[in-house]
Amino acid sequence: MRNKVYDKISSLYIFVIAFGTLPLLIYAYPWFSVDRIPEMLFWIVLNTAAEHRPLLIRKYDGVSEISLSFATHLCMLILLGIRGAILIAVITTLIIEILSKKPYYKAFFNTGQYSLTLLISGSLFYWLKLSPENITLDLVMDMPALIAGACSYYFLNVFFVSIAISLTTKTPLRNIFLSDFKVIVGYYLTLAAVSAAASSIYNPERPYIILLMVPPLIMIDQSLKRYYSLRDEAIETLKVLAEVIDARDDYTASHSARVAEYAKKIAQQMRLPVDYANIIEIAGKVHDLGKIGVQDHILKKKGSLNSDEMEQIEKHTEIGYRLLKNLNPYKTGAIYVLYHHERIDGMGYPHRISDNSIPLGAKILSVADSYDAMTSDRPYRKALTQAQAVDELKRCSGTQFDPKVVQSFIEVLKRDYDYKEE
Repeated sequence: MRNKVYDKISSLYIFVIAFGTLPLLIYAYPWFSVDRIPEMLFWIVLNTAAEHRPLLIRKYDGVSEISLSFATHLCMLILLGIRGAILIAVITTLIIEILSKKPYYKAFFNTGQYSLTLLISGSLFYWLKLSPENITLDLVMDMPALIAGACSYYFLNVFFVSIAISLTTKTPLRNIFLSDFKVIVGYYLTLAAVSAAASSIYNPERPYIILLMVPPLIMIDQSLKRYYSLRDEAIETLKVLAEVIDARDDYTASHSARVAEYAKKIAQQMRLPVDYANIIEIAGKVHDLGKIGVQDHILKKKGSLNSDEMEQIEKHTEIGYRLLKNLNPYKTGAIYVLYHHERIDGMGYPHRISDNSIPLGAKILSVADSYDAMTSDRPYRKALTQAQAVDELKRCSGTQFDPKVVQSFIEVLKRDYDYKEE
């Protein structure tokens, strides 16, 4: 029942934004005139090129798109006014959506949210603009207006799309809105600076002069693409390495993948931000990476470990931390890897820290790791049943494990893994 309500609200929201294209197009049409056709065609081509081949960022809910259209939209607001910017943005977006063969409702949703974004951010820009009307942009006098217009454009553009994603995926809005916030804000602010410079040199009689700003835009775009490419490559490389380490022992094959799955679901159950849950998932996939420094005969030993062997095992968290800490995608997760064998009562390793000194991500990994270890066959014992493992988590809650994390995991087991409390 709840899902049907969400679906209806989602459909209504998308319809309202999409339908908003029509009145805004009527509002923008008076800008059009025959003598403006050459300039209009120039901006349509430029904006289409900016929208072409957007950066695809893989996220928990699918793929997010970022293009250079913000730079051209901001230029159009400054140089053509609100009406001109809306008219060209609608035409360009429809061209791109048709070429991409996207469903009609997505196409008109995008035209609607772009139009609303340009209307509101453009109105704010011209309301705050201090330079005379005959001056397009004074970088000193109009700096507050430029910053306000650029920031409001970013906020509204992301906000409208985030609401749609939140409603369709049943995910908290703030989690989606804040995903990759620092990186994307920096990207938009850099584009805003280039747009301001381009607007300063623009001449409607010779619009091609603005093409001087194309190389910097391409460099900015390529830098962001390279950043995400390197991030994904680093993540995939260490994930493969972690899988190889798991495969050294038949008893622990796929262990890290299961721990990552449990850990992410615990984080989601605790309503932690999406980025936080993703970092915990990534940390789960590489939490045993440090075992690369532990000899096979120790890992596969069927009997109990002696003190020297136990010392070797305990070093794996610090080895993993040293391998991960200097890689940007793993910087935060590396701390969770370091402390995932610490205990609430301070009797864990490697640093014997306790309770509030242990990061929440490490506490989550600890529960996920211990549960999977208990429910997997090991050389020295058979796997515990689901009920037995849960009883053990409860018994050690407050000493080894964080009680809130344990309770959240039990809720996950009930919801997704058919666990029923006796």
